[in-house]
Amino acid sequence: MIEAFKQWFQEIREDAVKEKINKARIKGDESKWKQEIWRSPDKNRAIKERFCIEGARLKYESRPCNKTHSKEWLYDFVWREFDCQRNLKRVILTMEIEVSDQYFNYDFSKLLQADSEYKIMVFQVKSEQEVEKIFQLLSTAVLNYQSKTASNYLLVGWCTSLNDFIFKNIVVSISESLY
Repeated sequence: MIEAFKQWFQEIREDAVKEKINKARIKGDESKWKQEIWRSPDKNRAIKERFCIEGARLKYESRPCNKTHSKEWLYDFVWREFDCQRNLKRVILTMEIEVSDQYFNYDFSKLLQADSEYKIMVFQVKSEQEVEKIFQLLSTAVLNYQSKTASNYLLVGWCTSLNDFIFKNIVVSISESLY
């Protein structure tokens, strides 16, 4: 699934770049497309909409989801699975999207304690070096957390200078956890 997630993010990026090029063209100079800003609300919406579509395809219920008019549930985005009596069976994916420094650690701490199989943290910084620095900080947090469930983390950094996502995957198994 992690590779599929990365592919979806890359397709989201391609759509965003096309939109930026179009905006620059309308302003009269397509070559200045990199100066167009992919606003955070637009980025968040694009990510959530894509994951909602893919979740439905996989038979998971997404929160939030425009299609079902459902709001956020504990996290910025989740995939949930229910039994035939509508009892929550499990949370498959939890995602936090934070583009400001103010709530970054708070949001990542929420992901650490989630018992979902997949945990995605999306953040935004300017340079590739800043992305790598945050990857290191988050990797350290994951390794220090005494997890009771196996997890696949996908760290997703939107690098504004590159106009691209950069990824880091961290796999945590129960045997690696400290009790």
